[in-house]
Amino acid sequence: MSRTTLCILTAAGLVLASLALMVLRHQVMGEALYRSPGAGVWKVTLAVRGISLGDARIATAIPLDLDRQKVDNEIYKSEQLFPKAPPAKHPERRVVLWSQRGGIANGPFRARCEYHVSVMAHHPTTVISHTANDPYAAPRPGEYLGNESGAAVNDTEISAAARQLTADLENQHDIVEALYRFVAKEIKNDPVDGPSATALECLRGRHGDRLAQSRLLLALLRNRGIPARLVTGLVLANGSEQPQHYWVEAWLSTYGHWLPMCPFYQHFGHVPSTYLIFGFGAKPLVRGQHVKDLESAFLVERLPAVDGNAAELSPLQRAFLHLSLFNLPPAERRLVEILLLLPIAALIICIFRNVIGLSSFGTFAPALIGLAFHDLHSMPGIFVFVTILLIGWLMRRVLDRYHLLHVPRVATMLTLIMIVLIAAVVAANIYGAATTRYISLFPMIILCGMVERFWTLEMEDSTGASFRTLFQTMLMATVIALVLSSTKLVQHMLRFPETLGLIMAAQLLIGRYTGYRLMELLRFREFLNQPPEQHPWALDSEL
Repeated sequence: MSRTTLCILTAAGLVLASLALMVLRHQVMGEALYRSPGAGVWKVTLAVRGISLGDARIATAIPLDLDRQKVDNEIYKSEQLFPKAPPAKHPERRVVLWSQRGGIANGPFRARCEYHVSVMAHHPTTVISHTANDPYAAPRPGEYLGNESGAAVNDTEISAAARQLTADLENQHDIVEALYRFVAKEIKNDPVDGPSATALECLRGRHGDRLAQSRLLLALLRNRGIPARLVTGLVLANGSEQPQHYWVEAWLSTYGHWLPMCPFYQHFGHVPSTYLIFGFGAKPLVRGQHVKDLESAFLVERLPAVDGNAAELSPLQRAFLHLSLFNLPPAERRLVEILLLLPIAALIICIFRNVIGLSSFGTFAPALIGLAFHDLHSMPGIFVFVTILLIGWLMRRVLDRYHLLHVPRVATMLTLIMIVLIAAVVAANIYGAATTRYISLFPMIILCGMVERFWTLEMEDSTGASFRTLFQTMLMATVIALVLSSTKLVQHMLRFPETLGLIMAAQLLIGRYTGYRLMELLRFREFLNQPPEQHPWALDSEL
């Protein structure tokens, strides 16, 4: 048996086994396959309607994907509007953009968003457990301290009330609690009816709805120099037309974590797990342009719990439930997501190098770079990466004058790159730019290796060849980042990890491909288009 036949048979076996397992899992699990295990799973439906005045556009917010809440099975439907789902998890706000479909006349429209939300009983609040671009990381200096719409932080009446309530207090936690107690006990609850009052109006009238009370508490906290922010969300409870909800989070620098507070429902130090976070700041969950009479309503339904130990389950159903990747804790689940995506990145590299015919610095450097920036919000990091690579290349030219040995040379290069990164972070902090969002996940060793490979290729070939390889490497990394940013792809891999068999089958088939690459066909197109030459002996035989 030839090696090609062996690869084809092995690939066919992997495809059949993977598809059979996927079909079996789908038939056995049914609807439960698309719900996360556990009791805290809710179905949230947002219905929007209005009248288009021409080229209607609306934006609907989606819950954030955090440790305390996971969003799955997102569905967007409308006959009049075209939805553009967010391609990646934004750390602070996720929005679906709707635009009027071509050929649709102006007039009434309807849109519908559905998603499943899995909520946990608690989430970590310690700053050590969060990265720099995490919403629960420490605020930057001066952040969440200024004025905000409806909250006059430096108003004289706000300042007088804040000073009076905290006159004898020094401990930061005691100050926060005293301000919260005042709003929760002294301000009466109003129903949501019409525009919310400002913080000053709420203080004067001693009553306000959930947004007005949160604005007042926010103004009092910021007036005392404590960073605070509004949280926009929804309270998960069975019933129709759930109102938009607001609460406050204060940063306690002494303790190093964000402290949630809800004066309307009187929760201090924590909020129930049924508080679903959509974003930070007093922003509407639905807004539109070129529309009128825009209305929206939420419907919240609790889904039946998927119990892996239920007696009525078959052994196969019980096994699939217990082995589900959705059972993993958030940190382990994110790790498994990366491990599942890495073979896909490797397959993309195989297609680029063995089928298309592009080259790169190292075999899997584009995969690692693409994985580091697979979140589209960090796509500018790829360009920052290239800039630092070119700076390292210039440094490498300087170090070449010293004729250092290989390992000390790479170590020196690493140190110089770290100095450049530290300088970039300090400079960006002065101008208020969040550079850590783009460079915190840099594969530093790969960066140093690419600088070395860049220099080596330049010495062996030319500067043009090294820059062409750099462009092709970044092209592969960008494509990988775009593909892996798909939420549906991640959800599919978590539900059907046997898809790895299909990926491996494709890798085996590409591994035995020895034909022309697309770049070679482009390079030798003139030669291939020439008519075949006839030798003299062929002409003699014809005569």
